[in-house]
Amino acid sequence: MKTRMLFLALLCLVGLAACRRAEVTDIQQGDSGGVDITAQLTEADLNDAIADALAIENPLLRDPNVDLQPGQIVITGTHDKRDGSGSVSGTMTITLSVENGAILTQVTAINVDGIKPSDARVETINQRIAERVAQRANRENRQITVQSVNITDDVVDVAFNVTRT
Repeated sequence: MKTRMLFLALLCLVGLAACRRAEVTDIQQGDSGGVDITAQLTEADLNDAIADALAIENPLLRDPNVDLQPGQIVITGTHDKRDGSGSVSGTMTITLSVENGAILTQVTAINVDGIKPSDARVETINQRIAERVAQRANRENRQITVQSVNITDDVVDVAFNVTRT
């Protein structure tokens, strides 16, 4: 059993490293089964994830640029005015937390030329970013339970437990 779990952890490690999605910083046998893994996502990793999450028709922000700050992620970009008169700069601030073993994204501030997006649009943004961050941390699509997420000014640390499916 331990050999299989170690093999599973090594597969995750190789998958994450090969795809350059996250840097695995720690692997340990989990207390309740499975393997505990900590992965780090850089600003570049998150920039890709957020750009992908915002790549929808008429996005709130185009060409996003991520700035990691302790406890939050500030995203700057441009917004095309609906009246066609050009574009304006804007920012969006998000936090990441863990709820029921998954990453929860929360938009805490939006400052885009006085635009107040609907709650439904903000919820869609939250879901898409959470999905993309989780995909980058778990490229192999294993059965994972996120244990913690911590944002510093350099990286986002995601600790999760991988179990056999």
